[in-house]
Amino acid sequence: MNLGEVSWREAAEAEASVALLPTGSTEQHGPHLPLETDSLAAEAFAAGAAERSADAVCLPSVEVGVSREHAAFDGSLWVSPDVFRGYVREVLDSASRWFDAAVAVNGHGGNVTALQEVCAGLTRDEALLATEWTWWNALDRDDMGHAGKLETSLILYLSDVRCPPEDGVEAWGRYVEGSQVAYDVEEWSEDGVVGAASEASVELGEELYREGVESLERLVDELADEL
Repeated sequence: MNLGEVSWREAAEAEASVALLPTGSTEQHGPHLPLETDSLAAEAFAAGAAERSADAVCLPSVEVGVSREHAAFDGSLWVSPDVFRGYVREVLDSASRWFDAAVAVNGHGGNVTALQEVCAGLTRDEALLATEWTWWNALDRDDMGHAGKLETSLILYLSDVRCPPEDGVEAWGRYVEGSQVAYDVEEWSEDGVVGAASEASVELGEELYREGVESLERLVDELADEL
């Protein structure tokens, strides 16, 4: 069930106990992917899991995240970590009136730390049992990059790619002795791409989507069993 598509009476009749909150971003993803890439991914995984599990309901998504590192690229939007944490916390706190658990279904790396803090706080305060699920971490992919092979494959499967993808730089960020010395993407990537986007395929995107939905469904089932 998608909460935004039903009436309050239909929502009242639902027996789901786990709320899925998609969190993404509106930021550059190279010249070939849409600004809404992270949000598209989060929404797709959440909708897929909610369709497969009667224990889950998909909430309206958060489409602007912690993305200041992309500020130099046209169209990118961001909020501060404090604003993001506060908004997500209040949304999930309001959801706690009807749900006993929540998963922040995340598609943007910059959101992870803030989501983990919010979910830990809600759980400790006994508002509801909350956790974050970030799709490439759940799939144990260490070659995520940015607008590279994995993200491009997923969007090839879910949506449209604007133009033929080209490979970007090999690594995210600049580090000296393990310490980060550059914070904004334009300092290490001219077009915003990190990874081998030219190696992307629809087939890989379908595989990623299927594995992600199955992973999220297992998490929902586990949370529902703990309630």
